[in-house]
Amino acid sequence: MSASTPARISGTDTRPSATALAATDWSERPCAGLGRAMARRDVDLATALDVFFRGGPERFNYLPKPHVPADYRPVARHLDNICLRINSGFYLPAAGGRPECRDALGRWLAYQRADRDEGRCGRWVLDEAVLAPLIEPSRRGPAPAPDTPPGTMPGKAQATKARRLLRAMRAALRALPRPGPVRRARK
Repeated sequence: MSASTPARISGTDTRPSATALAATDWSERPCAGLGRAMARRDVDLATALDVFFRGGPERFNYLPKPHVPADYRPVARHLDNICLRINSGFYLPAAGGRPECRDALGRWLAYQRADRDEGRCGRWVLDEAVLAPLIEPSRRGPAPAPDTPPGTMPGKAQATKARRLLRAMRAALRALPRPGPVRRARK
């Protein structure tokens, strides 16, 4: 285990703490166990954003995948995975959770809007609708009950998320090409 890899992430601890995840500098190379730790359902949205920005995504945001230097491809791959999970709603906002990277997030979203106005797009586009509970406190859902396990939501929020997921799945299925007519093979 390297000096920059806390035991809370490297796999020697079964539940990495948000503080250990957010404090780890993995911008030069991913630390052991980071992918596994970030795949856990108990990582909240604010922590995921902190970890994302600790990886230094601005360095590769406008580089095509093949142009990322080979030494940094594992870092870019981790950034890809974290961004996909953020945008899919995998990481849920914790009650009272505020990202430490508010300045970096604000700059990122401002650049993202400017890119959209200019008709271009970076590699990692954060979905502002998913980030709304962190950005706009009025859009936060009710705080979960104290006995609610991490990664679960109260009834109404869970139903809303399920409806959004179902709509997204239907849209993806509609976008698939329709198969041609089925023809029977001649005997």
